[in-house]
Amino acid sequence: MTASIVSLLLATALAAAPAVPPVAVNNDNRIAAGRIEAATLNIRLVAGIGRWRPTGPDGQALDVAAFSEEGAAPSVPGPLIRVPAGTTIALSLRNDLASELRVGGLCARPATTCEAIAIPPGAARDVRFSLNAPGTFSYWGTTSSRTFTGRTRVDSQLNGAIVVDRAGAPATDRVMVLSSYQDGPPVGPCATNPPDAVYVINGASWPHTTRLAYAAGDTVRWRVLNLTCEQHALHLHGFHFTVLASGDGITDHAFSEDEERTEVTEAVMPGRTFSLAWTPSRAGHWLFHCHMVPHMAAMPTMHSDATAAGHVAGKPDAHALHTSGPDAFGMAGLVVGIEVAGPSTAPAADTALPVQRLSLILREEANRYGTAKGYRMDLEGTDAPRVDSGPVPGPILVAHRGETTEVTVVNRMSEPTAIHWHGMEIESYFDGVPGFGGTGSQVASPIAPGQSFVVRFTPPRAGTFMYHTHWHDEAQLAGGMYGALLVLEPGENYDPATDHLAIIGLNGAVTAGEREPFALNGRATPAPIVMRAGVRHRLRLINITSTNVGLTAFLTDQTGIKEWTPVSKDGAALPVSQRRPRPARQPIAVGETYDFEITPAAPQNLWLEVRRLSGEWVLQAPIQVR
Repeated sequence: MTASIVSLLLATALAAAPAVPPVAVNNDNRIAAGRIEAATLNIRLVAGIGRWRPTGPDGQALDVAAFSEEGAAPSVPGPLIRVPAGTTIALSLRNDLASELRVGGLCARPATTCEAIAIPPGAARDVRFSLNAPGTFSYWGTTSSRTFTGRTRVDSQLNGAIVVDRAGAPATDRVMVLSSYQDGPPVGPCATNPPDAVYVINGASWPHTTRLAYAAGDTVRWRVLNLTCEQHALHLHGFHFTVLASGDGITDHAFSEDEERTEVTEAVMPGRTFSLAWTPSRAGHWLFHCHMVPHMAAMPTMHSDATAAGHVAGKPDAHALHTSGPDAFGMAGLVVGIEVAGPSTAPAADTALPVQRLSLILREEANRYGTAKGYRMDLEGTDAPRVDSGPVPGPILVAHRGETTEVTVVNRMSEPTAIHWHGMEIESYFDGVPGFGGTGSQVASPIAPGQSFVVRFTPPRAGTFMYHTHWHDEAQLAGGMYGALLVLEPGENYDPATDHLAIIGLNGAVTAGEREPFALNGRATPAPIVMRAGVRHRLRLINITSTNVGLTAFLTDQTGIKEWTPVSKDGAALPVSQRRPRPARQPIAVGETYDFEITPAAPQNLWLEVRRLSGEWVLQAPIQVR
């Protein structure tokens, strides 16, 4: 065979071999794309295929469609468009994908609607629009006839942030774009909590998400965009934050001081955005994460070989997709680590006050759920009340504002665990995140079987909080390792005759394809809540389900929805302007608490009803007013 024939055959083989996509890089949204000249941002974007590794350099490679600046690598999320208000955008977008590309979000602000643009494969389109409204917005793409919430597989990462700053304002905040990849059907809506999904913030899954560093006393500002197809409940450990604005990707509403809310968990629907500010007051390591267990824990991986569909570079691997990294500690997905340095600015505890000392005993109960075990928690050192006589939920832990409580957590189970003091402004070492929480070289360890761990906290505010397992094990949470933590004013006593808890959780293992075993105060058919006519009552709602984020609580009678007065959210008192009677309907995401006041006028029968956001009935508790 002649050299020319060999060369020809080699050239033919190389031409027939599929091209290896360029590496898609993770975009932490620190650098704005394009070039501004004379109040006009000139930017040239390309949509193409990139090879993306969301779980680190040794993790599984996924071939996805992604945006890039012309001449640069594709990125997840796409290039950040960030300009001061009053800037005109001159944008060119080329479609290097094999399918028609439709892109939403590339329109003027302010706006009430935003028509998507269509670009055939191999074509380019120029668009020009003005950004005059400050806020947090988004752009996104889809192939074929997929909708925003139907994007799975190859086009799930066609997302990007648009930030419009007030003229003269420094761009010092961080931008976090949430996205997800799941090996779902090529058409139709994405699944909810699928076992095959990979969830990322700015293109990376924990522990590869960018670590954020601050000093105690800093003012921290974030912009968060949910560009996944699912709702999330985003929770900050150790501190409360204030929500400053909320939007839908096209519009953005900056809250007035009377509209702002202080909290530790924010529910954000698909396509929604919000902005927040907070001030770290204690050094240590902290987490910001989605509170839904499947979105922040190492879960089972994809089942199918997506290589046949041409979307994945090799068959997905469980370890590579979900547990890559030496310090995952059972976490993955929508988790960000925060490191705070410097001397504490939090007020010191009053050492003259007595310390409340308790022991929280953790046990297992074999065969509680058929052949599956359950869990039980008991408090020693106090006559701790429970909302139900059964083992679920745990006992009510009562503390007082400004007074120190010391809890010795004793693990008498056969497996390790950790307890998180949800909403507590607490030292990082005691926060309940093993392998990460702590300061300097002092890092908290898991509570091993037969071992104990001593926790100290001095609550700076009174309100409704909770404690629960933070072992990223859905079985522990669903099996009863959760309870209410009430912080009262100094000298105040807990009176269950007028102070009522409604803890929405689970009582049993979650089985794929079956309805979650919802429980209110530990029961699928809850015991009645008894109130007295003419007396002001407090109703404390807690959602500590593991997988279901979208619930709504109602107070009803036979005529419909009644009224209640909101008084606090996540343990933070509401502004006076928000403490007004209103219809008793409250969406409540996992990790949220709400307090309401109710003064029934006369004896009657009421119901506390819980439904999914879709309207599907979940459970209800009778309220007997005597």
